[in-house]
Amino acid sequence: MTMTLERPTTVRPDVIQPETRAAVDELYAGDTVTAFRAIDQATADPSENVREWELSDEQQQVYEAGFMVGFQMATPALMAEVLELRSRLQQAEHDADRYYAEMCRRPAPAEPSGSGPTFAEISRTRGEHDRAARHEVAIDRMFPQYAGTHA
Repeated sequence: MTMTLERPTTVRPDVIQPETRAAVDELYAGDTVTAFRAIDQATADPSENVREWELSDEQQQVYEAGFMVGFQMATPALMAEVLELRSRLQQAEHDADRYYAEMCRRPAPAEPSGSGPTFAEISRTRGEHDRAARHEVAIDRMFPQYAGTHA
């Protein structure tokens, strides 16, 4: 004995395929193995084993027409997804701009003057006086505005 599901009478056509309805009826009847096989058959992709290059011209026209109809039916959902992703992207770009502006607005933390020994001072401590002198000459050449201000 199989049970049938009562469908409300509406102006909308029934979107449930008869094979799917039969599979659900089998599931409610208690024969789960048969029900799951029926569900698997009902929900199988009909184009799963189709190879376009093996189709005749008439079959290819039917296949392409079915594809276009399916694509047109999926277009509203796809457009909604694109719009949702676009709004998320715009929000992410807005947040990135805000974070960048905030980062650029804040001044860099000031380093305390004399925060540590210079390279020349470290070289002198190691006993490398000529290396320290060469370093100071190179720094004076690169930054003439600070020439002669060595510690």
